[in-house]
Amino acid sequence: MNIGGRVLEYPPMTLEFETSFSLTAPSQTKAKVMNPAPETITACEKKGNKYPIITISAGYEQDNGTCVTGEIIKYSVKKASDWTLEMTIADKTSLWSNSVVNKSWSSFITARQVATQILSDAGVTASEMLFGEEKAYDKGLAFSGVPLKTVMDRLAKDTKSVFAFRNGQASFLSERAGSVTAVVLNHGSGLIESTKTDKGYKVKGLFMYKIQGGSIVVLQQGNETVNLKVLKGKHVFSPGNARTEFEAKAL
Repeated sequence: MNIGGRVLEYPPMTLEFETSFSLTAPSQTKAKVMNPAPETITACEKKGNKYPIITISAGYEQDNGTCVTGEIIKYSVKKASDWTLEMTIADKTSLWSNSVVNKSWSSFITARQVATQILSDAGVTASEMLFGEEKAYDKGLAFSGVPLKTVMDRLAKDTKSVFAFRNGQASFLSERAGSVTAVVLNHGSGLIESTKTDKGYKVKGLFMYKIQGGSIVVLQQGNETVNLKVLKGKHVFSPGNARTEFEAKAL
């Protein structure tokens, strides 16, 4: 965990977190630090209108990466057998709560250019822009006092894609399975169990930081291979218990 520049590592410290993710909504995370230093608690305090930034990276020695990039919007310190710092983390809450779009183009502009300019103005990082199809507005486009999320959803609809906001980054993902790098999941790569449901699949596996809302997963179990798109799920990490669970639809 990196809390406002203070780096905490497990081990030696005891760190825990659970983060929920989905295809369309920003992630929400609960995190804990056991026996934090006073400086760590101070780092969680809001400074003016700015919430402190936190990033959480986790995984395995040969395969790890960033799971959470967000803001600490609430924290408390509790005393049981140990002192416990508990944090509620939102995925760049202030960007969504405060951003509206007032921008217009009077002549030819593409959806890709519109999305890039608007996200840049809002201070949001644009990562993947994998549209289902490109879209151009021959006579321009205009937004006046429109919420940022509403604008992004409009562009997603026009480009036959889905907009997602994950780990402080924005992305457009096509419905096509081949449009993104897939995660291959079987009993040799971390699959614990999968269940077929009326709406798709419920899957439980070892901790896999790469899986987020919108991820493409190639599920291999027995003689069956199915391409899935992740709809929602959660990552759970604590000493002795690290796992990823998600619901997905077949493509």
